[in-house]
Amino acid sequence: MKSETKRQGIIDAAAEIFMEQGFSATSMSEIANRAGGSKATLYSYFPSKEELFCEVMRDLCTARVQPVFTVLETGEQLAETLETFAIGFLREILSPDLLAIRRMMLTEAGRSNIGQLFYNEGPKVGRTRIAHYLEQQMQLGLLKQADPWRAALHLLALLTSELADECLWGVRQKPTDQEIAEHVRSALTVFFAAYGTQPISRE
Repeated sequence: MKSETKRQGIIDAAAEIFMEQGFSATSMSEIANRAGGSKATLYSYFPSKEELFCEVMRDLCTARVQPVFTVLETGEQLAETLETFAIGFLREILSPDLLAIRRMMLTEAGRSNIGQLFYNEGPKVGRTRIAHYLEQQMQLGLLKQADPWRAALHLLALLTSELADECLWGVRQKPTDQEIAEHVRSALTVFFAAYGTQPISRE
């Protein structure tokens, strides 16, 4: 009989081994052994290693990244809300474990459907939430009328340029909180220059 406790134990064991060995070098047998069960039990929960990997990614994102998005639903001031969101978002996606997950996904994306699974469960969900928020701000007249999905992509491109690429490629270590904050303010200045309807003041 399936249980949530057993399922979570498998996800936790898989996360440990994926981080230690990478996706390709990890076998379902190893995961089953560390989780304390059989391969048959493991496959009854997760039909493939790709699906298990995506569940590990989803688990991390649920615990670490999704809470960052709540400010888009609770924040009152546009500039402050986007700044708070962006700083929290970058802090999480630039953490060592989430960078490791992204590197593994990029390595395997051309060999299986893992890239599609990752996109559908991670980036697509986040982009949709950002686009929804930006659309609301457009309706309020706080942002110019535009395609909210494209505006979300532009915002994320500005936020993830430079720091995110350099960290992903191993060019630099995780930036300090001050560096992240400065980068976010610079990115938002460009974003508001393109989409803002009024000057953004920072008292």
